[in-house]
Amino acid sequence: MASQLDLDSLQREVLAAAEPGLITRPFGTRVVALAEDAWPLLAACLDELSAREVVVVTDGTPKTRGGEPLLAGLRAILPRSTRFELLMGEVHATQAEAEALGRRIAGARVLLSVGSGAVTDLTKSARDHAAPDAALICLPTAASVTAYTSALTVLMVDGVKRTLPARAPDYVFCDLTTLSEAPAVMTRAGFGDVMARSVSYGDWWLASRFGLDDGFSVVPGVVMGQAEQAMVDRAAEVAAGSLAGVRAVTEGVLRAGLAMSVVNQTAPLSGWEHVISHWLDMTAEGWQRQPALHGEQVGVATLVAARAYERLWPALDRAALGGSLDPAVDSEWRAAIASRFARLPGGEAMAAEAWRDVSRKLEAWRAAEPVRRAFVARLDQAQAELDRLVRPAAQVETALRAAGAPTEFGQMSQPVPAEAAREAIGHAHLVRARLTLGDLLALGGGLDVTWLSRP
Repeated sequence: MASQLDLDSLQREVLAAAEPGLITRPFGTRVVALAEDAWPLLAACLDELSAREVVVVTDGTPKTRGGEPLLAGLRAILPRSTRFELLMGEVHATQAEAEALGRRIAGARVLLSVGSGAVTDLTKSARDHAAPDAALICLPTAASVTAYTSALTVLMVDGVKRTLPARAPDYVFCDLTTLSEAPAVMTRAGFGDVMARSVSYGDWWLASRFGLDDGFSVVPGVVMGQAEQAMVDRAAEVAAGSLAGVRAVTEGVLRAGLAMSVVNQTAPLSGWEHVISHWLDMTAEGWQRQPALHGEQVGVATLVAARAYERLWPALDRAALGGSLDPAVDSEWRAAIASRFARLPGGEAMAAEAWRDVSRKLEAWRAAEPVRRAFVARLDQAQAELDRLVRPAAQVETALRAAGAPTEFGQMSQPVPAEAAREAIGHAHLVRARLTLGDLLALGGGLDVTWLSRP
């Protein structure tokens, strides 16, 4: 059965819920559809666009539909003059690779991305720079990430993961037959990525209350609707790989992408748990390991953050959170960044890029001292609101286990050594300008990593 998100109605709900003065963005995507057989929807879209030539961007990862090679079946509904741009080797979403792809697709009128997160983000970025007039159709091949409906893209810049603006795909067609044949670990990764909502909204709310983010809003929650809870309710079906479980995760990642896009930032679904994942990706080579799937890392880090909210947050030094910042913190954080990246190829450029963001965060923290002091004075009264935004750790752990997703860094498809996990938890706040729970733990003297990560 086919279903389509009613984006017009959802946009009206956004406008009705938006706080006074909040600037929201219209959804850049025209159609978001899910169907067990999405081929007719894709064919109709190509007819509507009068597409005589399509440039397909994909990678070499094996993809099947109905047990047959996906691309072979796809060719039957594409124009004869279709050109395939195959991303070679292991695809990394870097700024340099996006620019290279842009040179190859320059002048395209219709683009079709066929793949998961890296393929989608690279195609979005390349379209913006080299083929701005092209229509972009997205055909996801795994329900693993939120990139498909997002008006943002995550690329490596000088070795550091950065979230950059991008136009969302114009059309997103989710073929559930294809998605259900993706490796089960990828669907579970999508489950973990959406679970970030369990803690990220708390991080965003705290950043606003401490005076470092004036864009906090209920709007992303309106866009998400019940998708996150519906996914959690079907966790056992996700573990079984059933069509219903795959559909629930797919709806979760699609709505998550829209939820971030409408406020033009990733904060609603990306807090400390995401920067922990980013740190693991950025430092993987230094630990001589391959990165795990993004959503796997995010799911485990979400559990870490949920536990930290319960065990560490209440014990923080409130005077430190509300008072003046010791000037020595700047040199200490900068030295920590330099020392951690020194062992990595291109580490000097990575450290410089990271410090650019972190130094702005420290400046903003100092400037917000009056706001911080006032908030700390009424923290007890505000705690109830924070509790409503953060899912209890036991619920997070139960959901991950029920979905068959890892709950420890050592359980992932690419296991992370305990020492590397502790490093990520203790240092991930050193790469991003956004304030998260990790920063508050560090600034409040409570970033104890000895129990937060497991082997």
